[in-house]
Amino acid sequence: MRVQLALIVEGYCEYDAYPSIINKIIGPCHCPISNAKGIGNIIKNTGDELLKLIKLYKPHKIIITLDYREALREKLVENCVELKERVTENCNQFLLNQQNGSLILPDEIVVVIADKTYESWLCADYESLKNSELINEDLITEIYSNVDIEIPNPNKWLTSVLKENIDLKSKTNRKKLSSSIRPEIAKENSRSFRKFYEEINKLNIIPLIEV
Repeated sequence: MRVQLALIVEGYCEYDAYPSIINKIIGPCHCPISNAKGIGNIIKNTGDELLKLIKLYKPHKIIITLDYREALREKLVENCVELKERVTENCNQFLLNQQNGSLILPDEIVVVIADKTYESWLCADYESLKNSELINEDLITEIYSNVDIEIPNPNKWLTSVLKENIDLKSKTNRKKLSSSIRPEIAKENSRSFRKFYEEINKLNIIPLIEV
């Protein structure tokens, strides 16, 4: 059995949150997600991460998401363009090396950069966040058109609007926040999320699982 889509993510936040976001974009689906447990692991071992997914699920399409700020913080790259080009080149080299092998290779591998971090995408639907039981809605007073630029530190911003004694690192809380997001609204307020949305939404026209 082949799946249409699989993802590689760098950490638990994305791993926990993406299922609900993807289901809202294209409906219930089986989209395997591999947690690489660190952006450095994705950059340095792109081929190994791809190999695991391809052997298990034979996906037609793989999306790799990366946090721009995390890569800068770890001094792995100098800018967003370098990050995308480096991982894309790793993917292309992997496909080239495997083209005469026995693997059923994906039709497409897409690299999407979250600017600044994945949490920027949560901030993008700030109106829906007001309805979350975790958020103090009175603290969200701004109006944003592109949170990628207008919220330079999304983690700090999210923490600042949480109710008292709410742990943003909690798996349960991460899922609650992501489940409140409306992707069709978030894509209008985050250019980087719009790219992710568009790549996922392309799957609407094809079956999600192939036997």
